[in-house]
Amino acid sequence: MFERDKRKLNFVHHEADVSPLGSGALAGSTLPLDIKYTAEKLGFTDISSNSIDAISDRDFVLDFLHCCVIGMLHLSRLSEEIIIWSSSEWNFIKLSDEYTTGSSLMPQKKNPDIAELIRGKTGRVNGNYISLVTVLKGLPLSYNRDLQEDKEPLFDSVETYHNSLLLTGQMIETMEINTERFKEELNGDFSLSTDLADWLVIKGVPFREAHNIVGEIVKYCEAKNMKFGSLTLTELKRINPVFNKQAREIFDIKNVLSRKKTLGSPNPDLVKLEIEKWINKIKKEL
Repeated sequence: MFERDKRKLNFVHHEADVSPLGSGALAGSTLPLDIKYTAEKLGFTDISSNSIDAISDRDFVLDFLHCCVIGMLHLSRLSEEIIIWSSSEWNFIKLSDEYTTGSSLMPQKKNPDIAELIRGKTGRVNGNYISLVTVLKGLPLSYNRDLQEDKEPLFDSVETYHNSLLLTGQMIETMEINTERFKEELNGDFSLSTDLADWLVIKGVPFREAHNIVGEIVKYCEAKNMKFGSLTLTELKRINPVFNKQAREIFDIKNVLSRKKTLGSPNPDLVKLEIEKWINKIKKEL
């Protein structure tokens, strides 16, 4: 998500790389200005070819605000994951005290304040985008005083997005991951149903039939108030004789992950390669 955000920002930089100098207040200037010279000195690679449009153009600001909106959306989604994972019910991660606060009522509770604030400030950045779009929607060409309203939403979004990015990085850098809790939650869980159905397909069972077989197993487990991992081979064979002792290996999350074949899947070997790819990419860009 963040790599896509970066590409969008690079596009905005390209779109904004046009010097409006020499456009004047409306229709250019009668003075012999060297607009190519000023553009070059200021680092622009292009100059505006239409003065009346250049004065009223705020597309580059909208483009940037749109980047901020999507960037904050991505940060908000990640923050939501962090909030859920850090709750006592999930207990997948533990956030540093530096990025949490104690509850005003419950002494034992740590609130993931930074993640919640980032999630909340996403609405603020969304509002900034809508604010400027609304200002621009009915304006005629050239400059109008309404355009002074472009500064506040822009500067506020820059500051909010920038700070949110920094804090998210620091929050993740200092958090602890409860790997055993992940294993405990996933081993033998019903989330492995599709993997069990895939195993049946590999054994020659049509997927529609495999889907129904696994559905029967889930119903059986629910009636017994048990997870997949508690099933014996005898119980599996009672539901369908195609099952053998290899089928029970599907209920171990390590085995399931190692069976994943496609790029982008959570196969540990593929994940290691992906981590290495991003580390090398970051090193090149620093």
